[in-house]
Amino acid sequence: METYERVQPRRKGASLAPARKDIGEDFALRGFVCCADCGVPYRSAWAKGKRKHYAYYLCQTKACDSYGKSIPRNKLEGDFGEVVKTLQPSRSLLKLAHAMFHKTWNARLAQSKDAALSAKRQVAEVEDQIDKLLERILDATNSRVITAYEEKISQFEKSKASLQDGLIQTTPKQHSYEERLEHAMRFLASPWKIWESGDITLRRTLLRLAFTDRFEYHRIEGARTPKTALPFKVLRGLSEGKIYYGAGEGTRTPTP
Repeated sequence: METYERVQPRRKGASLAPARKDIGEDFALRGFVCCADCGVPYRSAWAKGKRKHYAYYLCQTKACDSYGKSIPRNKLEGDFGEVVKTLQPSRSLLKLAHAMFHKTWNARLAQSKDAALSAKRQVAEVEDQIDKLLERILDATNSRVITAYEEKISQFEKSKASLQDGLIQTTPKQHSYEERLEHAMRFLASPWKIWESGDITLRRTLLRLAFTDRFEYHRIEGARTPKTALPFKVLRGLSEGKIYYGAGEGTRTPTP
């Protein structure tokens, strides 16, 4: 139930990257890149010339200053590739990030173990309460009292089920840091290689994992600074000599 409730806002929210089957394999940024003038995602299409076809993006918002103005696909996606290059961390920075993530991994693992022990204690306490109520039911003769005990037992059973579900979620999985985060570290180390591969599936995966909002592009001024995902914010903060705490907690520059 907890997982179901957490997933609903994402299911109802707008998709940040293209995921529809009818998009085609020709425009990796369709649904993700939007007009900087009006904020509406660009449309994409092929235009037939005298000798060949031309791929382009264009704004189709009638009230927009860029309405009907087309941008060659190679130019727009090439400029986006330059943005992806800026996400590429240096080797020394990646090594530092690896050490920080490993430390965080161990801290979260310890927290999970403590949470699992606490949940087990709570389950045991609830089971003890249920046993006591069952004993009272055996001794009771009043039907109303018995019904009240049964309702209380039902509430405890629901609480027990919830605790057991939480216990499953908090029990640390038997996987090493390398097994769980190896692919993630590879992704952080080389986002440009993923984009440069040209594989449409990998490119769209990059969009979903590396950015938290749509990418704005102006037909004259070019790319706007995109909002990147937390791992890349951390890496950028480290490169600028800042410590990033997380969503809503800001940054600070370490005191020399």
